[in-house]
Amino acid sequence: MPYVIGIDGGGTKTICAFQEVESYDPLAKPHREGDVGEGTNPLTVGIEMMRARLHHLIHHGLRARGIHPGEVIGICAGIAGTRVEANRLSVLRELEQIGHHLHVNENTIYTVKSDLYVALQGALHPKDEAGVLVISGTGSNAIGMSEDGQLFYNGGWGHLLGDEGSGYAIGLQALNAVCKAYDHRELPTLLTGMILATLKLASEQELIHYIYRDVKNKNEIASLAKLVIEASVESDPVALKILNDAGDKLVDLVRGLRSKSASLDEATPVMVAGSIFTYSDIVKNRFIAGLDVHKLGRYQASFAEPVDGAVQAAMETISEHTVKGDKVDGR
Repeated sequence: MPYVIGIDGGGTKTICAFQEVESYDPLAKPHREGDVGEGTNPLTVGIEMMRARLHHLIHHGLRARGIHPGEVIGICAGIAGTRVEANRLSVLRELEQIGHHLHVNENTIYTVKSDLYVALQGALHPKDEAGVLVISGTGSNAIGMSEDGQLFYNGGWGHLLGDEGSGYAIGLQALNAVCKAYDHRELPTLLTGMILATLKLASEQELIHYIYRDVKNKNEIASLAKLVIEASVESDPVALKILNDAGDKLVDLVRGLRSKSASLDEATPVMVAGSIFTYSDIVKNRFIAGLDVHKLGRYQASFAEPVDGAVQAAMETISEHTVKGDKVDGR
């Protein structure tokens, strides 16, 4: 029986899900389980590492479920770092090579979308034709889709040029707050002891060595956001200010989308995703309040996960080819 594969590939982790075509119901909230692997953003891990990780996830998933490669008729990968067309085409070629190496159906239809696109497709309720999705995890960005299918983006500039309201930005602000507290330029904060203990540093001055010599990637700084969330539970004023500021910055992403498209209005559903929204009620509540105050949209819980959006995109592509009369049957 035919299957499609949906992939949600981010900078930190990748999820690969398998869906039997005949049992797919676009109106039903999915409860499928996907295999989880490491990040596959080619801009951060490189094209070769991306290929190896995707190959492993697909191969392992097929074997674990007893799916013959020839039964796979569609693969959609939503991969971070593919908003630029040249990057998308490069990943598409790699995905086709993976399929060829694994001996999937020769008529398999391959699709590569941005991770933002599949996340939006997963978040949107089937009855909605337009919507906005704001993501705050290690980084931050937003995507909006009008009723005619036109896409609009905001943010996504990376940790050096943007990522406001993200885990990275929150972690960096926490480090900055510790330095300012040490200099008596800002209030003392619980973050000082928490960060020094976590990083195994003897004093604030050792942060200079840590930040300029020891930090290997942005994920390390982003991981400090959990300390800010913990400190906020203890009503630490500095932590509360950092998180509320993050919520405001994420509202600005929606404001930017609204200025790019007149078709997005205060009735447009706005969904959220990412670890910061998941673990910080302060950020989420501040964000929702900001939408309401500035009449930027209507908050709505996400319908499904990003990987489900990739499965949906794979199914839609299969349907389009079926209408055209192309052969896509699994053997």
